[in-house]
Amino acid sequence: MKILRGCAIAAAVPVLLLGGLFALEACTGPSGELTAQEVAGVWKGSGGGRVEFDGDGTFTMSGIPQSAIEFSFIDPPPGKGNLSGRGEWNLRGDDDRSGTIELSFAAAGSFSDDSASTLLQVEETGDRPKLYFDTDPDKGYGYTIRREAGEPLRIR
Repeated sequence: MKILRGCAIAAAVPVLLLGGLFALEACTGPSGELTAQEVAGVWKGSGGGRVEFDGDGTFTMSGIPQSAIEFSFIDPPPGKGNLSGRGEWNLRGDDDRSGTIELSFAAAGSFSDDSASTLLQVEETGDRPKLYFDTDPDKGYGYTIRREAGEPLRIR
């Protein structure tokens, strides 16, 4: 009996460790990644927010709530309404796939100069992936945008 109990314990330990790893990954949030081709297209959020990523690495956006964006190294544009703008986007980190998209704004729309940038994170992958502006570390997700279904890829 002691041998069987020892074998059962030895078999249970790896199963418990593996289960703990899966639970830990679920707590840390999504780890999905997208390719540039999967990002290219029109993405929409609630309240009329819209971001269009072109395959040439440029983007245009409109109707994004100012509270949705946390800016790097500058003060946000004045006002509390919705933002519009354009600029360049790229996958952060790995050139082929990433869970983070960096937006670098040009001096246009709501932006008076080209010093603003922000990040979008991948929340979901699949047929209609979802991105979010990560603005509040206590909240998990910020303003989300979803890729429009059936939207053709725009590669130039």
